[in-house]
Amino acid sequence: MAGVKDMSGEIMVTAPSEEEALAEILKRLQVDRDAIEYEVSSESEESLLPGAKPEIEVRAWIKPEYVAEQAQKRVSDMLNIVGIDHQLEVSTKDRIVRIDIDAGEHSSLLIGRDGQNLAALQYLVNRMILRVGREAPMVILDIQGYRTRQYKDLEKLVERAVKRARETGNEIELDPMPASERKYLHHYLTKFDGIKTFSRGDEPERYLVIVAD
Repeated sequence: MAGVKDMSGEIMVTAPSEEEALAEILKRLQVDRDAIEYEVSSESEESLLPGAKPEIEVRAWIKPEYVAEQAQKRVSDMLNIVGIDHQLEVSTKDRIVRIDIDAGEHSSLLIGRDGQNLAALQYLVNRMILRVGREAPMVILDIQGYRTRQYKDLEKLVERAVKRARETGNEIELDPMPASERKYLHHYLTKFDGIKTFSRGDEPERYLVIVAD
């Protein structure tokens, strides 16, 4: 019987053997074995009761490079289908895959009103590649720096919220926002020690909650 624990960007499974742990991880993440990296550790036999067998602990995460390769192909295929010439620049950092799209005269169309078209495309790409949640690298699509500017504003917003959470000890609730923005902030806030985040409510009114330990 395997024990599963989700962590930010990772999944940890405890099982009698490495193979059983990996099987549970691949089932949970819904990817092939070559899509993950993992580390294995085991209990010290000195800490076990007489006759007890040590459990194997496997900590795994999806390779950002795997996600980047899949995302690049999906974006290019979709743009080719609608006849938009494009160039893609792909980078990975902090378990986030960024794809900058140069679509020339079609850039404004792809961004859409208030970024709606770009947000929809990003959502589709993420769902097409992976069906898991926060333990998977996130794919961010950007055109002419639109998304970068938007996320910079969000970062400033949550940094102020983190400060209030630490000063007051209260839960800080943000205004409702799209799932893609909440996921980005979940990723972004992992770099803040002693800060936890979760989402609350139902779409489209679902919002982010920030809590200081």
